[in-house]
Amino acid sequence: MLSFFEKYESGWMPFNIDRYKYFLDTQFLGKNLYYRETTNSTMDDARSILDSDQNIASGFICVAGEQLSGRGRLGRSWISNPDSGLYSTFYIKTVIGENAPLITIAAALAVAEAVKLTTNVDLNFKWPNDVMYEEKKVSGILAEAYTDSNDLKILLGIGINREWAEDIPSEIARIAISLSEITGFAPSTEKLLANLTNALEPKILAISQSPESIVHEWSDKLTTIGREITLNTINGSIDGRATGVNETGDLILLLDDGQYRNISAGDVVLR
Repeated sequence: MLSFFEKYESGWMPFNIDRYKYFLDTQFLGKNLYYRETTNSTMDDARSILDSDQNIASGFICVAGEQLSGRGRLGRSWISNPDSGLYSTFYIKTVIGENAPLITIAAALAVAEAVKLTTNVDLNFKWPNDVMYEEKKVSGILAEAYTDSNDLKILLGIGINREWAEDIPSEIARIAISLSEITGFAPSTEKLLANLTNALEPKILAISQSPESIVHEWSDKLTTIGREITLNTINGSIDGRATGVNETGDLILLLDDGQYRNISAGDVVLR
């Protein structure tokens, strides 16, 4: 029979804020946490909190056991079944200015660090901000920004596939994977969230202090580089070879006609 602790480690228990705080080790990020068993979207919850109190301190997190209308980049839906993933939105008030696009890169690095610490699994990255295990997606990241005087207010949504039901749609299983599929067990949501928060705080600070270190660390594990790809953008599709990234994380694409282009947003399809 499993002990209480082992049940937690297996992810069998409801979310426990005290347990999360036991693992938390930050200066400001994640000190205040709002948890709902079921919600439409943690991003919407965070926005509602921010709308009700424009002066609320930076660093709170909204977490849910289930999202009814979770979403990813480009308005796509995000599978958010009960207790199958980590569904979170962080509120960050910052003055990082021109380096703001690096926030999703910092988040990707934090996810990889948290998963490594929690499960000992090494992850890599697919441009622009997908966190991958081999060729399958483990985590998705979405950032929405608002300006307020000299400050930038960012809602940073992070979803991690922790454990899926057996009836996951085949079209999702083909392109994504959960941590339980990789390791054979589902890590506790509390420990995974605390490790994520612990990893994210210094990454956020590094955006202002050493942005080049963020880009360098991320690009070292960016599997898109060196690949022949089709890049789908809002203006159409572009074929070429991904040769690297610039200082803001834009993808440098060598086109089939020999010209180079820097791309800031789009979806990568391997050719």
